[in-house]
Amino acid sequence: MKQTIKRRLLIGISTTLLVVGCASNAKKASISKAVSTESSDHAVVDYVDPFIGTGGHGHTFPGALVPFGMVQLSPDNPSKGWDWTSGYHYSDDTLVGFSHTHLSGTGVGDLLDILFMPFNGDYSERDKDEKGRIFTHYSHDNEAASPGYYQLYLPEENVNVELTATRRGGMHKYNFDERNERQLLIDLAYAQNYDKPVVSFMRVVDERTVVGYRLSTGWARNQPVYFKAVFNQPFTYQFYDDQKAVDGHNIQAEKTQLVLNFNVNPSLDVEAKVALSYVSIDGAEANFAAELADRTFDDIRADAELAWANQLNKFEVKDSDVKNKTKFYTALYHSFVAPQTFNDVNGNYFGADGATHNDTTFERNSLFSLWDTFRAQQPLITLSNPERVDDIVKSLLAFYDETGLLPSWDLMSNETDVMIGYHAVPVLVDAYLKGLTTADPSHIYQAITTSAMQDKFGIDLYRQYGYIPSELELEAVSKTLEYAYDDWAIAQMAKALGKQSDYTVFSERANSYRTLFDQSTGFMRGRDADGNWVTPFNPTYVEHRKTDYTEANAWQYTFFVPHDVDGLKAIFGGESQFVAKLDELFSTSSELQGDVSPDISGLIGQYAHGNEPVHHVAYLYAFTDSKHRGEDRIKEIRDTMYLAQPDGLAGNDDLGQMSAWYAFSAIGFYPMNPVGGEFVLGTPEFEEVSLSFGKHPFVVKRNTNEGNEYVKEVKLNGQLLETPIITYAQLVQGGELEFIMHDK
Repeated sequence: MKQTIKRRLLIGISTTLLVVGCASNAKKASISKAVSTESSDHAVVDYVDPFIGTGGHGHTFPGALVPFGMVQLSPDNPSKGWDWTSGYHYSDDTLVGFSHTHLSGTGVGDLLDILFMPFNGDYSERDKDEKGRIFTHYSHDNEAASPGYYQLYLPEENVNVELTATRRGGMHKYNFDERNERQLLIDLAYAQNYDKPVVSFMRVVDERTVVGYRLSTGWARNQPVYFKAVFNQPFTYQFYDDQKAVDGHNIQAEKTQLVLNFNVNPSLDVEAKVALSYVSIDGAEANFAAELADRTFDDIRADAELAWANQLNKFEVKDSDVKNKTKFYTALYHSFVAPQTFNDVNGNYFGADGATHNDTTFERNSLFSLWDTFRAQQPLITLSNPERVDDIVKSLLAFYDETGLLPSWDLMSNETDVMIGYHAVPVLVDAYLKGLTTADPSHIYQAITTSAMQDKFGIDLYRQYGYIPSELELEAVSKTLEYAYDDWAIAQMAKALGKQSDYTVFSERANSYRTLFDQSTGFMRGRDADGNWVTPFNPTYVEHRKTDYTEANAWQYTFFVPHDVDGLKAIFGGESQFVAKLDELFSTSSELQGDVSPDISGLIGQYAHGNEPVHHVAYLYAFTDSKHRGEDRIKEIRDTMYLAQPDGLAGNDDLGQMSAWYAFSAIGFYPMNPVGGEFVLGTPEFEEVSLSFGKHPFVVKRNTNEGNEYVKEVKLNGQLLETPIITYAQLVQGGELEFIMHDK
């Protein structure tokens, strides 16, 4: 619990320096009490530890942001490999600055735009790393973070840094030692991972204001970002073109830097307010005026925390286990980072066609890791934030209108094509079936069927053969299974719209999984175009993106039929054979062969919780007479794959999907099939959770004595449930779900 305790305390700096943040800390305490609905002394935000997931393979970052915000203001380390994709890794102690955009939990790195770095000494004479960047060192003992706030003391620079954020902006506060030069680098040349600048521009508007832009290419092939920065005191300045000093009031080049010097009032903290836009400098100025202009650091910090408290207070836990509550509220926190606001306050946004669009009827969102998030993170947002669902739907449809296809992995209005499936489909269909969107149903239907009828990514082969032949397309088994699920979702919308012939076609396509099941081995297995099984076959063999499976093997994909559990049981030969195979998945050796992807982590047998394809698997037991085995596995996963420490996630958080699994599973149910409004019962972690999603709270209770660990029966509003399912309609109506536990 060292990090939890450290997070709640403002770190004391040496007595020769000012202790900063006391006023804002006091305001934080008052806000926390005002928004907390808990009977304990701790507000829900006090249970969030932003350092969870910043170590290991979690790929999260600890910096300041608000729920679904455009800006994530966070520290950056020099990248040492794959585990630095968020810009930060807890194992590191070297800092290159604080940038304004970050990706949370992704397996590929990008963003990290508009870097600020406070420093001392002559910039030209400073030691630089192999990429020409100045750097400094720090200790985690002098670092703290909480929702909407980040703090770090830099001993080599003699400066304490505090950061906070609004939706489209960030604010910095630098408390320098008065004896030192007070300088700040704005570095638009800075890039990590796949990103690199194409052109950048900065202009000094007046003695307190800088504007500029950075156009980069990388994972997002076309990514512009614009900014306006205003400081609380005048500065002198020097421009640099790739570290070579140049004169003038502005600069345009591939790699630009600007060094600001603040020496007029050495006793005054240096404060910077920075607004972003993906459209224009004018957009950044409008966002600045709306969110930052007349506000203090303490005001912005308090509002950021209030935004998080309002978001997290939709889940009220009554339980004495502080560690599990820390895991739970941090999981929720990570679940609400994306998708991000992507439009300016005036409705302008950067479209997927590279043009500027304006629409004030919805909020454009971007950052959709749909192969990951359609499983649990999007369903969690559908429950907690139904008011956002229409914006999400219209954002996906706008992407379709701009490009001709729905996105598969939308990064700042760029299609990355990095994962498989057309998983915008289940998000759209689910929103329509739940009545959460005002979008034209014919528009939705046109978009989802267009994705299903395209001729890329083996979809043409899938239509031709009824499966994807392995010699004609990589990842053929995984693609066939994922397409089959998406087609089932399309069939449900076709049925709702009365399109019977389409319903028949897509229902048949949804059964394509059956063509790849090899009963002799008990696995989903590749076939060639003649229908022969691919040989040799090894269910534990992995080779990243070069086999029949996507970031997985046959063990991990064989159970991906969330839309037809009865059909899946039947092809195994019945329930007993099905349960035996599930048991073997969890109990067999964890040894893997081949070029094993680091994504395949968090192994229990061949179950790999560190990656998404298996996230529904423990809930398959609920449809058998061996429900208790599923309960055992859910508890094992919760206890071993989620820890209240920096390396506490089993794998990449993937924009909150890993965290959303835990949030649902701790409450006591999970969207095993994310379309259609059914949640499969598991086993609750807490004594009581009250969910404020609809007009009335929905309360989940665990009725148990010590030692009673298994679910005996479940009652909804006092009535015994006959199936292991509760519905979306029941959740939003409000009521009480009671798990009655016993020891057998």
